[in-house]
Amino acid sequence: MEKLVYSIQEVAELLGISRSYAYELVRKGEIPVLMLGKKRVVPKEKFNRWVNGEEELEK
Repeated sequence: MEKLVYSIQEVAELLGISRSYAYELVRKGEIPVLMLGKKRVVPKEKFNRWVNGEEELEK
């Protein structure tokens, strides 16, 4: 079964940045996230579109 979401740690690894910087980008609203219970996750499809410049985040 394919994963539908990434953890913040996985996003940091994919982007080649630290986990703390990934959380900073989340806090600034630059990385698309949603809450899954108390955990922040990044929807895989939305992340891929964001990385490819196909999706701008609403501020």
